[in-house]
Amino acid sequence: MHFSNAAALASALFSTIAYAAPAAEFGWKPLTATVQLANDQSGANANVVIPIDGVKRPVQELWGNTAVAHNGLVFASSAQLTAYQQTTVCTITEEKPHLSATLDAERTSVSLGRPIVDLCSAYIVCECEGMDEFV
Repeated sequence: MHFSNAAALASALFSTIAYAAPAAEFGWKPLTATVQLANDQSGANANVVIPIDGVKRPVQELWGNTAVAHNGLVFASSAQLTAYQQTTVCTITEEKPHLSATLDAERTSVSLGRPIVDLCSAYIVCECEGMDEFV
């Protein structure tokens, strides 16, 4: 009898968690943004879809196998937000050399440098504007 109570409690707990967390099978889709990196020197560009979840992601991993990569290294002169929600904010950062470029609904494109910038140690994060207020 004690076992069935524990099993019932576990079952109720897991079913509550399943309904509390949004999931694709329930029609929920994560928000995404599409960011394009362009190399004005070569004429190459590449779009990558990025989740709007506040997670810091390496540019090298996202664009390393695209047209803006050369021998696996990412080079670009500009970035553009091509598909997004009105509250989307994407920031590309790199410590050395210092780079901080922000894209949003008002500023959908930004120059990263001339002629091109090596983005191999850069990161990108996309989030909803005002997301910090709810965390």
